[in-house]
Amino acid sequence: MNQTTEKYRTLIADDEQPARDRLKKLLAEHTDKIELIGEAQNGIECREMIDRLKPDLVFLDIQMPGLNGFEVLQQTSHSPVVIFCTAFDEFALKAFETNSIDYIVKPVKAERIQKSIEKLDIFKRNSDKQDLLRIIDNYISQAPKKEITTIPVKLGDRMLFVRIEDVTYFSAEEKYVTIHAKDGKTYLCDFPLKSLEDKLGDKFLRIHRSLLVNVCRIKEIDKHFSSRFVVKMDDINQTKLITGRSYCEQVRSLMEI
Repeated sequence: MNQTTEKYRTLIADDEQPARDRLKKLLAEHTDKIELIGEAQNGIECREMIDRLKPDLVFLDIQMPGLNGFEVLQQTSHSPVVIFCTAFDEFALKAFETNSIDYIVKPVKAERIQKSIEKLDIFKRNSDKQDLLRIIDNYISQAPKKEITTIPVKLGDRMLFVRIEDVTYFSAEEKYVTIHAKDGKTYLCDFPLKSLEDKLGDKFLRIHRSLLVNVCRIKEIDKHFSSRFVVKMDDINQTKLITGRSYCEQVRSLMEI
């Protein structure tokens, strides 16, 4: 992009409408540099819009439903200039002090927007996806882990949030992961099984390469043939799941055998 003649095609991503409206109002004062091409209200929508619209610049909220701002950037193929909009603490902000990304502390103020826009050309020249991912990985490795309480599910134009405590198990088949809730309802999930296993920690147990179960929803475990087990779940269907042979040790550890 030739910055002397063209504007930065810009995407705003924030789950709060007032925050998006405030940012749009402030950016309207900079139409010589900024062309707003869209706004996303959650992480999943933002990921899709970045790869579809290929913006030059994204004002990105970090704490969003679906995917947080870090996860969005880790999963996109397109690499825009990023300005984080965050209420993070000083430790986090120091992690973002580079020549390739910027941050704005909420509530966003006009003078801070002006400063970021003045530095856009510097950010563009130094924009590097791998450098950005290294910065994010470094922060995530040191930041306190937050407990996940819901899983986002896209239903048409709506976003439903399924409570973790209501999930009986996750099952994977080919490219799809299904959430099985205690009331018998099922939902397609955008997260791979391995990602869910990493995010949910010891509250969920992998009992098969395609099954991840909620430990708190296990009602009974019985022995099965070939050194495997039948795991009976405490849901409306009283679901019975067969463990994979290579996952038997995890189940035995759970049973303290």
